[in-house]
Amino acid sequence: MKKLLLVGINARYTHSNLALRYLRNFVADLEYKTEILEFSINQGILEILEQIALKQPDILAFSVYIWNTEITSLLLPEIKKILPESKIILGGPEVSYNPQDWLSKYSDIDFIICGAGEAGLKYLLENELNVQDAIIRKRNPHFSKIPFPYISADFPEIKNKYIYYESSRGCSFKCSYCLSSRSDQALEFRDLEIVKIELTFLIEQKPRIIKFVDRTFNARKEHSREIWKFLIKLDPEITFHFEIHPELLDDEDLQILKSCKKGLFQFEIGIQSTNHETLKAIHRTNNWEKTSYIVHKLMSFGNIHIHVDLIAGLPFEDMQRFERSFNDIFNLKADHFQLGFLKVLPGTEMAENKDTFGIASTNISPYIILKNKWLSFEDLNIIHKIETLLEVFSNSNKFDTTLKYLIPKFDSPFIFFSELLDFLNNRNFDLHTKDWKKNGLELIQFTNEHFPDLKKLIFDCLRWDWCLQARSHYYPEFLRSELNIKAKQIGSEYLNTHKTKDKIILDNIELTVSDLKRAIYFMPGSNEFKQKNLQTSDIVIFVNGKPFTLQIPEERV
Repeated sequence: MKKLLLVGINARYTHSNLALRYLRNFVADLEYKTEILEFSINQGILEILEQIALKQPDILAFSVYIWNTEITSLLLPEIKKILPESKIILGGPEVSYNPQDWLSKYSDIDFIICGAGEAGLKYLLENELNVQDAIIRKRNPHFSKIPFPYISADFPEIKNKYIYYESSRGCSFKCSYCLSSRSDQALEFRDLEIVKIELTFLIEQKPRIIKFVDRTFNARKEHSREIWKFLIKLDPEITFHFEIHPELLDDEDLQILKSCKKGLFQFEIGIQSTNHETLKAIHRTNNWEKTSYIVHKLMSFGNIHIHVDLIAGLPFEDMQRFERSFNDIFNLKADHFQLGFLKVLPGTEMAENKDTFGIASTNISPYIILKNKWLSFEDLNIIHKIETLLEVFSNSNKFDTTLKYLIPKFDSPFIFFSELLDFLNNRNFDLHTKDWKKNGLELIQFTNEHFPDLKKLIFDCLRWDWCLQARSHYYPEFLRSELNIKAKQIGSEYLNTHKTKDKIILDNIELTVSDLKRAIYFMPGSNEFKQKNLQTSDIVIFVNGKPFTLQIPEERV
């Protein structure tokens, strides 16, 4: 029996490859011994080659995406040196729309399967690879006829990784930068009863997160509602991730979503731009007023993690107009604001219109934009750096209190990040550092330069942010003050007089002596911070990042 090895090289160790599992199960009835081998792009070429060689496959099939194009192209010629008799098949979005280019560059490739690969791979195997054309294009059966991709043997190896699932394939929208906008990507839904059975199996494996990879999960209301209600009723200790279009949600959807427990669902919402001319050019018809209303409504529930997206480099969006989109989306105050950059993917309408829009992009994946008619290379470099600051200071949630007070002092969020970028660049500061203490010190210095009268308030904010993420009782040197000493002295005396058998109960939570030894004490130095954040006592203790207000009489503070 011949051996078929399906190889996936994932962007991270925590990812898994859904496509390979579909392929394995689709050809399970054929006389081949099929195995899956997964790696991450961070592994070395020799390590990957060694593991492939140990399997001694007759046929090697690679799943090629933008994140693994480079490492795949490096592997191809080396594989033939150690496995000269093995046949090599490539599939996936990265080779589906420029197969001739790959075949001309890499003579070691035997076949390329274009588009959805299940039917193409089965065709090759049924014919024992004795077919004339190197480029294979075969139409898949309806998505409901494609077997469930997982088997019990996949677990527990992938239990703690992202588990991907799709209840539909294709997309009803025609965004010009997306491969799902193509006419050959017709929207097909899996039968709902099949979906429930498959989800029940996955839930029984108790993974941490299940990510639906449906392009627009709520494209059909009856479908999305039934799945949401099904999951809410089951109420598993799992997070389910969905990509949704906010404008397709109505009051009935909102009532369903309002009822789910916190942490069960998380939503990714691709807004991409709020400029009407830009949206028209990329074939999106967003109604910003409705989008804004729906996102604010979802956020008000407090039970669903909301992730919103903006794309830099789209047509008709110059720096001024991009700034407006940035501010619009930032001011939604979603849980995570991802600033991405246009990728000009082969096979998309955007790639076909590169000259029309004056787009220059990298020739290698991820085909990221370098400039267009509206944004220069220098403009985009600035936006890249602002994206770094957005991740470090805002999306990290490690400076939430500080930014809540500091950003409104500027004319807009974008101006705040621009001013902070100029300040850090002038100090030759490493924008990519994730060291909280270094970043916190820079925020203090930045405040002193721009708003010296805010020094006390921002000092309190940074100390509060530090306490929320600190896991020990000390403050960094630049946050130390007499306030900290006084807070610890008064707080410790209060706690000692309220201990019972070396334990104390605060907010109905029992804390041990060990907990209290790790506690960090906080007392505000500014009246503004006290008035807006502390309703009763001046002293708060933090244990493992959780705040407890001490009910200390005012005369003792």
